[in-house]
Amino acid sequence: MSGVSEKAEILIAKMREQPASKQFSQADCHGLVDVKKELELMSLLQELVQAKYLKLIQKGDELLFQAVSADDARKVANMTTDEAMIYAHIEALGREGIWTKTLKSKTNLHQHIVAKCLKNLENQRYIKSIKSVKYPTRKIYMLYNLQPSLEVTGGPWFTDSELDTEFIDTVSHIIWRFVVAKTFPKADMYDTNPLQCNYTSSSPGANMDQIMEFLNTSNVSQVELELNDVQSLCNLLVYDDKIEQIGNDDKGELYKATRQSLVEQGMMKNMNELKGMISEEEWEFLNKNRGFNLFDFRIAGSGSGSVEDEEADEQDYVYLDAFLNA
Repeated sequence: MSGVSEKAEILIAKMREQPASKQFSQADCHGLVDVKKELELMSLLQELVQAKYLKLIQKGDELLFQAVSADDARKVANMTTDEAMIYAHIEALGREGIWTKTLKSKTNLHQHIVAKCLKNLENQRYIKSIKSVKYPTRKIYMLYNLQPSLEVTGGPWFTDSELDTEFIDTVSHIIWRFVVAKTFPKADMYDTNPLQCNYTSSSPGANMDQIMEFLNTSNVSQVELELNDVQSLCNLLVYDDKIEQIGNDDKGELYKATRQSLVEQGMMKNMNELKGMISEEEWEFLNKNRGFNLFDFRIAGSGSGSVEDEEADEQDYVYLDAFLNA
C-alpha cells in the first residue's frame, strides 16, 4: 500500500476486517492500533483520508470514519477533485440515486463541469443513469453496481419506467391457471368430458405459499417477485371475479377459482349449456346441488333473469340493502 505509513496500513487493514458499513469513532480507531498519543492517531487518520482509504461521516456533533475498499480507493484516487466530489454525493444516496440538479446545488459546480464529470464517470462504469417512476423527467444517477430501490423503479410491474401490462396479464393468467388446477383438477377435460370438469377438488384451496413456490420454480419472471407483488395480483384476480378468497390457513389466504372464470375461458359449461350434453339424471343432480349464485336470479325491477314468473309478488323478492341496513 503506497503513500501511507506502516501504522496507517495496520489501522486500515483492521478497519477493513469489519463489515463495509461499519462506522468508527475516534475511540474505536484508538483501540485498533498501538499509539500512545491522540495526536499520533489523528495523523494516521489524516494519512488515510488523504490517500482516499477513509471516508469522513458527520453524525450530529461527532465525526466518524468509514473504511474504503482497496478497489474503491484506487478508483477514487484516479479521479479529479471534481469527479471525486460528485462521486461521493452519488455514493451517499445509495439505491435512491441523485438528481443532476441536486448534484449541481450540493457541489456548487458549474453545469458544464457537472455534465463533464458525470460523462467521464459513466464512461468508466463507475456510475449509471436511471429512470424514476416517481420523477420520469429527471435524470438520476447512482453507483454502477447498485440496483435501484422499489420507490425508483416502481417494482417488478414496471419496465423502463412504464407499467408493463403484458407482463402483469401473463403472470396473472399463470396464477389463475394454478388456482384452477387446485380447484377443478379435471378442468382440462372440458372437450371430452364436460361433466367431469365441473367436479371440484377436495383441496382446501391454493394458499400464498403454494402460489409463490409455483411461480419461483416455474421461472415465469426474470425479476424476483416478492410476497406483496404476488398478493397484489391475487387481489386483482379477486376483483375481476376470476378467483375468490375462501378463508385463511397458517400460510395465509386461501383461494379458489370461480366457475364463471372457467365459463368465460370456454373451459366449463354453465347449467343451460350442459343440458342435452349429459343425462337428465346427472343434470338434475347438478342443478339441485349447485351452490347459490346471485346472478342466476332476477334483479328486482330489472325485468331480466331466470325467474320464470314475471308476475311474482313484490314481497317474494329479497333486497340486498335489507341485509346491509339490518
